[in-house]
Amino acid sequence: MPSQYILKKPVLDSNRLQKVAKKLLEEASEDRKLALDTMKYFKDMVDENGTDSTAKGLIVDCLKLAQNSKDKTIRLLDLMLKMDKGNKPDEIEKSKASGKSTENVFSVLNDLTD
Repeated sequence: MPSQYILKKPVLDSNRLQKVAKKLLEEASEDRKLALDTMKYFKDMVDENGTDSTAKGLIVDCLKLAQNSKDKTIRLLDLMLKMDKGNKPDEIEKSKASGKSTENVFSVLNDLTD
């Protein structure tokens, strides 16, 4: 009879989440670049023919895609900051009480955004 596999580490440990976040950030950056390149293409079309309303509408859509990609990146970083702060509240309190600075980059960035 097969035995049940027991994980040695949590499924969503910090390393795995950081890898997923890195991949998502890279994809969002690529999406933003493609949207801006497409916007430049339609902008050239509008420069050639100023009355092309379809190209003007597509420029707006490309800019919305680029902004949406940037918003998703910021949202992901915000969630990572909140998750990191939520995982180590006792460690932060100990460092504040002892006066030692063991804050990581996420904590510093979160303090700057508050």
